[in-house]
Amino acid sequence: MKRLAPIFLLLVAAGAADAGEKRVFGAASTPSSSALRLSPQQRAEIARSLVRIWAPDVRKSGGNVQEWAVKLGRFVGTADPANLRQAIDMPTYTTMMDVLLGQPVASKSVQKALAQAQAGDVGIETIGSAIADTTYTPLPNGRCRVADSRVIASPLAAGVTRAIDVESVGSYASQGGNGTFANGDGSTNCGLPGAGASTALAVSVTVLSTGSEGFFKIFENGKPFQTGSTVYYTGAVSASNDVIVTTCQSCANELSIYASSSVNYVVDVVGYFAPPVATALQCTRQFGSFVNVPANTYGFGVSAVCPTGYTATGLGIEAAANVVMADSSLNNSGGTVFTYNLGATAQSTRAWVQCCRVPGR
Repeated sequence: MKRLAPIFLLLVAAGAADAGEKRVFGAASTPSSSALRLSPQQRAEIARSLVRIWAPDVRKSGGNVQEWAVKLGRFVGTADPANLRQAIDMPTYTTMMDVLLGQPVASKSVQKALAQAQAGDVGIETIGSAIADTTYTPLPNGRCRVADSRVIASPLAAGVTRAIDVESVGSYASQGGNGTFANGDGSTNCGLPGAGASTALAVSVTVLSTGSEGFFKIFENGKPFQTGSTVYYTGAVSASNDVIVTTCQSCANELSIYASSSVNYVVDVVGYFAPPVATALQCTRQFGSFVNVPANTYGFGVSAVCPTGYTATGLGIEAAANVVMADSSLNNSGGTVFTYNLGATAQSTRAWVQCCRVPGR
């Protein structure tokens, strides 16, 4: 452990973290028993590769690469040799860390991530889907503190899963929370929707170590902790992270937390994702110019056009004596009405078109 930390500091200082390295997708084979042991030099080489691969992602997310590399060094120094070899082959940062911390490559969550990466699957965007078609709403009264273990003097014990209730809560006091600063306790005060309304929450997590290093997970209640977002901490340094966590829509408690060693934690919700509220179309009726339709004429056309940004949804003519619609032609931008003047004299009429759009800027 002590021999590895200087290696990571040297890597970062030398700029090795900026070097690009191709990620190979797929599960690595399990080493034979004769090859399970790793020397400090071998662990350092694996750590060097992990830093080169993932440092750009850490930097893009606003993380401190030097601090992250030192933390990674501690995990590499104690990781199971088989998992350590396999971690370098993982396609995503979360999956790499899960394997590094002991999750088997054969587990369902890791295999699913591997399959998605191999297929280039970035998810399905479906209009009307309660999962894929959602919108983000920031809380109107600022951050909502839903849990603080320090207030209730109840740190999360090592290896224990604890449920967190977020929606339809009258008071967060039992979890150590106090809602918002301005409006007080409770989910209604915070501006959160009712139970089962949100599909994901934007959460700020702060972990205050009680003396040990490890990892903290926040995840959808009812799912394995390995599927959650991770915050890494040391015995002397607290840590925080802003994450988006899917919620259990059918559970009394939407979220769960887990830690590898005893920690205090603070959980703030800052916004939520939910299916968009149905919004009526914005419509207007546009008229064309008045036109004289000759007497006893069939098929005389009069037209109208929609404003830019609107789509034509209907078409007609303004009433005139003896003039009726014979046919029409409608497109996205407007249309033409073909008239029939049944009278013995010319008649003045004009076309109208109904134009609609989805409201917005």
